Amino acid sequence: MSDEIVISTSNLVKTYSISSTSKVEALRGIDLSIEEGSIVAITGKSGAGKSTLLHVLGLLERPTSGDVFLNNTNISGMPDSVASGFRNCTVGFVFQMNNLLPEFSALENVIMPGLIAGLSLSTLRERGRSLLAAVGLSNREDHRPGELSGGEQQRVAIARALVMSPPILLTDEPTGNLDQKTSFAIQDLLLELCEANNVTMLLVTHDKDLSKRLPYQIVMEDGLIVDSGRN
Repeated sequence: MSDEIVISTSNLVKTYSISSTSKVEALRGIDLSIEEGSIVAITGKSGAGKSTLLHVLGLLERPTSGDVFLNNTNISGMPDSVASGFRNCTVGFVFQMNNLLPEFSALENVIMPGLIAGLSLSTLRERGRSLLAAVGLSNREDHRPGELSGGEQQRVAIARALVMSPPILLTDEPTGNLDQKTSFAIQDLLLELCEANNVTMLLVTHDKDLSKRLPYQIVMEDGLIVDSGRN
């Protein structure tokens, strides 16, 4: 981990309009600063704003106001035409639902972000096979998601998230659908890969045991950060 800040926000606000007279403030002025290589749990009760924060940081949603910087780039007002390419190269995502494409093989799913970016197919296949080997699935690259277990599918999703070598990984309940044994294995894999590649990871979780395993923790409540620091 270095002292370089790779994720920061200033007075970040996200408001949803429920009706013409009703609004919900999901984020209420978040100030955040994350150093390169940090592995951070984001915890709090349902509705605290955890997933909303992740979505705004990952350019899946736009803030109502405030600034968001990723790798020293202000993404808050970034045009959509630029945002998709920036997101594809800068941020990897792993969600509770792995969102694999059922008609494609494990390898094809892994390299999909690179194909979207227009990278060489031969380069991507080599990179994809290397990542599948890293997640223990070198013998499953031709299998489709329906032929894989839940844990194997999530391993494919992790490989896909890392195929563009992003400096930032955003994960939302990545082991929420898995049994305890598989969950621990996926947790170990995520930590190992992030540390080996100096990837900065923010991980949203309700799992107290998981959050305690991570070096840092941010606690959210009612759209605010109420506590943060080392575990």
